[in-house]
Amino acid sequence: MLNPTGEGPEIVALALMERIARSEGRQFDHKPEIGMSTADRQWILATYFDCLQAVKGHRFGSEEKAPQL
Repeated sequence: MLNPTGEGPEIVALALMERIARSEGRQFDHKPEIGMSTADRQWILATYFDCLQAVKGHRFGSEEKAPQL
């Protein structure tokens, strides 16, 4: 598990990426637990980008903004 400090959209995106990783059965370790898979570089970068866009209010395929939390 990552332990980011500070605040801002980047930190929120990182936390969101961790939640998505857990829900998809991915880990950031080289030796994942049984039933888990390793999040590779491509998955990490693509997922973080998607999370950062979502946190900033950008929704893919829609002109709508994400609700403010």
